[in-house]
Amino acid sequence: MAVVPLLVLLLVQPALAQVDLSGKWRPLARNEDGDGMTGDAAGLPLSAEGRWRGDSWSPADFDVAEWVCRPHPWDFSLEGVLSALQFWPEIDPATQKVVAYHGHINQEEQEVTIWMDGRARPPEHALHTWSGFSTGEWDGDTLVVTTTHLKESYIRRSGLMRSDRSTIRTRWKRMGDRLQATVIIYDPVYLDAPYIRTTMMWAFDPAMPMDPYPCEEATETAVPRGNVPHFLPGTSPLPGLNPKLADPFGTPIEARLGGAATMFPEYIGRMKGMPRPAVAAPRGSTERDSSQQLREVPR
Repeated sequence: MAVVPLLVLLLVQPALAQVDLSGKWRPLARNEDGDGMTGDAAGLPLSAEGRWRGDSWSPADFDVAEWVCRPHPWDFSLEGVLSALQFWPEIDPATQKVVAYHGHINQEEQEVTIWMDGRARPPEHALHTWSGFSTGEWDGDTLVVTTTHLKESYIRRSGLMRSDRSTIRTRWKRMGDRLQATVIIYDPVYLDAPYIRTTMMWAFDPAMPMDPYPCEEATETAVPRGNVPHFLPGTSPLPGLNPKLADPFGTPIEARLGGAATMFPEYIGRMKGMPRPAVAAPRGSTERDSSQQLREVPR
C-alpha cells in the first residue's frame, strides 16, 4: 500500500518544483556586454555574414526618420539600464492552470507573452515582431522560454546584430528574492555558435514604480527620409575597427573582430602573441559617447 502514496508524490513533484515569477523586479547593477568601444566584437561569435553586417553599419542609422521610436526588442532590453520589469500570470478559471506569463519592461514599454499551454509554434512565414513568439516550460525550478519570429535587431548597439531567423532561449531562475536571466542566442545567419549572456539580475521589489516610456515620432535630424546610412567594405571609421586605436584593455584588433574563438578563456593565451594598438582611443569612441560620435563620424 505504501507504493501508492510514493507514486502520487513522484507524479506531483514537477509541479512542486515550479516557482512564482510574478511581481515587480528591480534591476541590479551589471556589466554591460562588450568593452563599450564602438565596433568592438570581441567575445561575439560572429560569422562572416555577421562581420560584414557590422562593417557596413553607420551610427547615423539612429538618425533615420523611419526609425524614430524604434523599440529595443524584449531580449535586448533585458541588458539595458531601463530593465525594471513585471511578470503576471494568466490563469485558466476552469482548471486554475497557468495559460501564460505576461511580461512588461520599462525600456520603451515592451511586452512579451510566454505561452505555457503547449500550443504549436506559428509557421515560419508568420508575422515577426519585436518580442517574437514565446513558449515556456519548466526545467525543475527554472522557466525555459523559447522565442522565435523576431525582427532583426541588436546584440550590441554598434551594428552587431542578430537576424530575424534567430531563436532565443531564456532561462529564468528565481532564488529567493533574486531573479536571474540567462539568454542564449542561436542565429544561423550572423553567428557561428550560440551566444550566452548571464549578467542579468533583478531584486523583488513590490513597491517599485513602473514608469511610462512615452515616445512621439518627430523629425529630429537632417538624414533624408529613405536614406540608408552605411559604409562600403573596408571604409568603416568606427574606432573598434581601427587597428591603431587601443580600447581600455589594449585588446588586439584581431580579437575585436570577433568570432567563436574569442568567447573562450583559451583565447587569452593567443592574444599575448598579438600586436597591441598603442594609441588610446579618443573621446567619442564608445557607445556611451554616442551623441558626440554621431557628430564626429563621417557619413
